[in-house]
Amino acid sequence: MNPFELISPQLAILIGAGLILVFDAIFPKDNRYLPWMALAAIAVSVSFAISLAVRGEYHVGFEGTYSVDKFSVFFSVVFAGIGAAVVFASMNWVDRVGRRKSEYYALLLTATAGLMFLAGARDLITIFIALELSSIPQYILAGWGKDERSGESGLKYLLLGSIASALLLFGMALLYGLSGSTFVPEIATFIGENASDNRSLLILASTLIIAGFGFKMALVPFQMWVPDVYEGAPTPVAAFLSVGSKAAAFAVVLRIFFEGLNAEILSNDWTMIFAVLAAISMTVGNIFALVQSNIKRMLG
Repeated sequence: MNPFELISPQLAILIGAGLILVFDAIFPKDNRYLPWMALAAIAVSVSFAISLAVRGEYHVGFEGTYSVDKFSVFFSVVFAGIGAAVVFASMNWVDRVGRRKSEYYALLLTATAGLMFLAGARDLITIFIALELSSIPQYILAGWGKDERSGESGLKYLLLGSIASALLLFGMALLYGLSGSTFVPEIATFIGENASDNRSLLILASTLIIAGFGFKMALVPFQMWVPDVYEGAPTPVAAFLSVGSKAAAFAVVLRIFFEGLNAEILSNDWTMIFAVLAAISMTVGNIFALVQSNIKRMLG
């Protein structure tokens, strides 16, 4: 199969984002059609994803760095659905704001495509690039509102997100330094054969990766950015951040830890870390939500 056919759902969305910008540049007075163009791009993307799923085969492209399986197709459709829901929710808000409609929908589609790339990535470099493809538009969208609070929201998200990306990249660099590969299955093979000799460094790498994705999933204690960013961000963007980015981080964590860091000697450690973080996040999150009066802050 042609490798570009494997990423046809993402390409459909990215092409749609480009067409929105071109259409608005040529027909600036007809920007009422822009959200419908975004929805059309998402619909085409979903149709491509379903066509790949119907074939019922496991495909790998780009020298194994990207795969199409039931897991990636499922999450791709989920992310496309989230993107479509946010486009619908954004229509009235974007009309009220009345500024740069084409850029807003193009950024939203680009962020959605980044999430979809994450679902099928099987290489650490591919994962990081897809993560940034999704994150950078989200940083901009978080500060899209006209008020000062929205600008503060975007800046805070950018700064803390950059720190989280640095932690994640350091963890990935440790894995590469130990295994000599960024390919997740090859990392799994190395760990299966050498986990006992490098256990402490592997635990450190796992911890840094968990910290990086813990930021995206808003796990305690990496959730300090959430209330302020959600409150300052436009409501549709806050919805996208609270669902889309968390689901994408969850999908990547499943891919990395269950496919790459799944050696028994190591899995017990990261399983315990996730269990503790989950328990603390549910407990602390619910307690702090009791005193919140702002529903967007409560989402965090």
